[in-house]
Amino acid sequence: MKATKLLFALPVLLALGACNEIELGEKPVRPVQVWVASKVQIPGALSYSGQIYARYESALAFRVDGKVISRDVELGERVEAGQVLARIDISDLQLNIDNARAGLRAARADLAVARNERKRVRSLFEKKFASQAEMDAANNHFHTARAKVKAAEAQVEIAQNQSKYGTLKASRNGAITQIAIEAGQVVSAGQTAFRLAHEGEYEVRIRVGEQSVQMLKPNQAVRISLWADDTALLSGIVRDIAPAADQNRTWLVKISLVAPPPGLKLGMTAKVVFAPEAPGGFFWLPATALFQNNEQPAVWLVDADDKVRLRNIELEQYLENGMLVSGLEEGVEVVAVGVTHLHPGQVVYPVPYTGKAHHAVSLKDQSGTGG
Repeated sequence: MKATKLLFALPVLLALGACNEIELGEKPVRPVQVWVASKVQIPGALSYSGQIYARYESALAFRVDGKVISRDVELGERVEAGQVLARIDISDLQLNIDNARAGLRAARADLAVARNERKRVRSLFEKKFASQAEMDAANNHFHTARAKVKAAEAQVEIAQNQSKYGTLKASRNGAITQIAIEAGQVVSAGQTAFRLAHEGEYEVRIRVGEQSVQMLKPNQAVRISLWADDTALLSGIVRDIAPAADQNRTWLVKISLVAPPPGLKLGMTAKVVFAPEAPGGFFWLPATALFQNNEQPAVWLVDADDKVRLRNIELEQYLENGMLVSGLEEGVEVVAVGVTHLHPGQVVYPVPYTGKAHHAVSLKDQSGTGG
């Protein structure tokens, strides 16, 4: 009886399962909130004060120990390559030269004795009055003496070079930006004596906060003016942005000067003015519109047929209630809410974004999908 009931119920269950498969296969159109992208204006340019630096600086030091007997330059003085900056007492160095020369004379005398001895033993060896062992010993003595002469000659050369190291000279044209020695001071080899700012390339160094550092990019053009002459505008290019903040939560930014004017002095105060730029302008979007496409920032765009597609963007700056991006066109519809469960080509039902659009930049009022 039970088996008969099961056989009767089986077709009914199969029919119900088929109906469920049909219903599950129909995917409903997903509603999404959209925001119509429009360009925004950044209120005012940002300006920072900085100083003029040389792009390259080098530390200069003596290569030997000694007591400083003279310092021949002052702080800020311009120097030329080869100019004497300081000297140390070379009395001990001169004694080293004398000692090395004496050692060389002794080595040459030993070599002369070894040469004569080898000549004498060879003569006896040819006459069969000296053994092979005596001949080998004479040869070894001669070669050893000759090697000692070469070593003594090298010691003399080293001592002479060290005596030249008693004079510290500028390695290239530039300006002295730091002095760390004085006459009468005993210094060690390698201890920094001066810092030399190389002549030629100049840069302005500024420190910016967390909001501004996101708006700066390498090779971005900026305007520079000098406090001494604020009427003359100079051109600059952002060369380097520090990857980490300092203890004051600011980032060091180095800006190379393009065609610096003659008479530019290191340490001058400069004002750097920059405004963020993007080829297609900046657009405000809600933060909920951001999507990751292979670790690249992206957004979902809604086409005229209500199908979505991904667009990579550049994230320029986070704002209090949104974000500034570039890489869009005026008037495109961006999915503002519901980005996590979409796939390319999916049909959606766009509805106006209902979130707040108050943020740090001026925006045109938008209502609905038409802006």
